[in-house]
Amino acid sequence: MIREIFELQNPWRSTVDYPFNFKNREILKALLDNLNNKKILGLIGSRQVGKSSLLYLIIQHLIKNNVKVNNIFYFNLDDRKLHELYENIPEFLNFLGGSNPNEKKFVLIDEIQRLPNPGLFLKELYDLHLNFKIIYSGSSQLEIKSKLKEYLVGRSRQFEIHRLSFNEYLHFKAPITKRQVLEETLIYGAYPEVVLENSIIEKKLCIKDIYQSYVEKDLVDLLKVENPQVFNHLLVLLANQSGRLLSMDSLAKSLRISRKKVEEYLNILEKTFITRRIYPYYKSYRKEITRTPKIYFMDLGLRNFIINNFNDLSLRSDKGNLFENCVLLEMLKNDHYSFNKINFWRTTNQTEIDFIVTKDDGIEAVEVKWDKMKLPKSFQTIKKYYPEMVTKVISKNYFLNG
Repeated sequence: MIREIFELQNPWRSTVDYPFNFKNREILKALLDNLNNKKILGLIGSRQVGKSSLLYLIIQHLIKNNVKVNNIFYFNLDDRKLHELYENIPEFLNFLGGSNPNEKKFVLIDEIQRLPNPGLFLKELYDLHLNFKIIYSGSSQLEIKSKLKEYLVGRSRQFEIHRLSFNEYLHFKAPITKRQVLEETLIYGAYPEVVLENSIIEKKLCIKDIYQSYVEKDLVDLLKVENPQVFNHLLVLLANQSGRLLSMDSLAKSLRISRKKVEEYLNILEKTFITRRIYPYYKSYRKEITRTPKIYFMDLGLRNFIINNFNDLSLRSDKGNLFENCVLLEMLKNDHYSFNKINFWRTTNQTEIDFIVTKDDGIEAVEVKWDKMKLPKSFQTIKKYYPEMVTKVISKNYFLNG
């Protein structure tokens, strides 16, 4: 039975010129650059962002580069029957046909968090120093972190897989104009499945399915959130204050739960790739805010679904917040190795810069404006504090004319 399931999951092993019909992703180059080192390669990200497709693209690359199909092993652990293979190392190695020092074998494990103890299994396999390259994907960072823990320290390199970037959207949906891409991203987000739908109704239904799957599988089944109704209410509150300072006490009071419980729920949202908090940039000057974060959503279609607002941009009072959120996501998506640090800057008299981006080659102060205007006065203020900062305004023209 296990062999039959495996063969069904690996059709390229028996089909000459198997047709891989998956569109390229920008992060693929970084993943391929890491195929030759000894580290375990991890792909983490929300459900439906394309992790499995990336694994298939890696397999396609291997086959095109003359790796024998019999040295490529793909396991999708959504099929629980395959879990029996992972109960002990000798049985797993026997299934793979052992190790050949002259031929590297590639083991790709999809949805690894399905295993009860994947960290120990991967550590034991890695520590045998066989001629294997192990690649895994996982959908919940909370589960992955709890199950892999210290086992993979120094043994693994993880990449976060995001929804589609602006340029990827252009590629996936060609022919389409840049203006259409920007407007659709702000309203319906950038999950690949949503992007590929042409019907507005189908886009909304896809987003609804993704949200319900998240609530039912991640929150209730896996993370055992005891009060999904309160959690959903929190999501509505957060969606309505996206891009704004986050008051933990205010949220706790509105939800009638403890501040500690609010923090727990926010951690769940971040570790399941739904929201992202960014924190103030400061150097202990007396007038700088130093603690209160701002909250953003990792997909705007999901955010708009939560508040039940898919109105056209011309009717949106939150257009500026949507665009600011979009710019943050674009910066995250283009930083494949997560080298850059993104903060915001604000003083006690409410002078604010949307994003402070710390890179290897310097620090940028980035202000986001839907319609470009003259340089904001906040640039003059921040230059007094940090004269070394480069200032930059990003407007919609950055996407439309770039």
